[in-house]
Amino acid sequence: MNKFLQIAAAATAVALPLYVADMRRAYKRLEQYETDSFKTASGTMAYVDEGFGETILISHGIFGGYDQGMVSLKGIVGDDYRKIALSRFGYPGSELPPMPTPQHQASVFAELLDHLNIEKAFILATSAGGAAALSFGLRYPERAKGLILVSSGVPSAKIAAEQAKSAGPPHALLYEFPIWLSTKFLGPILGLTFGSKVDKEFLQTMLPIKPRRKGIETDAELTNLDMDVHYEKYPIEEIDVPILVIHAKDDPMAKFGSIEKFLTRTHAETVIFDTGGHLLSGHQTEGTAAIKKFITKHS
Repeated sequence: MNKFLQIAAAATAVALPLYVADMRRAYKRLEQYETDSFKTASGTMAYVDEGFGETILISHGIFGGYDQGMVSLKGIVGDDYRKIALSRFGYPGSELPPMPTPQHQASVFAELLDHLNIEKAFILATSAGGAAALSFGLRYPERAKGLILVSSGVPSAKIAAEQAKSAGPPHALLYEFPIWLSTKFLGPILGLTFGSKVDKEFLQTMLPIKPRRKGIETDAELTNLDMDVHYEKYPIEEIDVPILVIHAKDDPMAKFGSIEKFLTRTHAETVIFDTGGHLLSGHQTEGTAAIKKFITKHS
């Protein structure tokens, strides 16, 4: 027992300075973004707006925020286009309203376009951002040049609210130290969760946790379940907007079975990979080319 305590004490002595230094860097990195904010019917929201040309507004996934959104956009399309990364409800700089539904989030997207005097934009959704993006396509088709769904969640099948289970990490893990420990030393385990290699820059966008916690909890308890619990609110056959689906068959988080059902109900263009997992590892070049071709076609 004494030996175990000695090992634990030694590990803590080594880890604690690393943890403190990394968390300082995490908050500094988040603050380095040139963010703007605006007031909406759902509260004050934060966003980053960079670049020129056709506008792409990203609806980011769980553990996200304006930083993860911008990292994802730059990783997907590089320096091209005007890229707008809005923190969804409860993520860094954005308030959590009493009714943080995907439909209300879609309304915030429209309010942001109004705020920036943008008539129409492409909406790119990743993972948990799919519900808000599809809601936008259904509610505001005249404002969308196209929907780009990258490893996105989509409606699958109607389930009863009482049967719905949390679709996110346990609340006990949503603190700085356990997430730091996971991103710092447990990369291979996170890779199993995502079904693909997770690059360092993406891992950095998971920290700090405190400004994201409300958003993560909302995605786990509401957003990720909404398309199935409220299946009737997503008549995706009626979406009169061009759609591009980019997905991997071995995605362990946004299951391909749901994508197959989605494709039978829509007119979507597709780029489907056999492997690549949730982060489409190894397919960035093909994915980027498909998105740029789609944007050119529907500009």
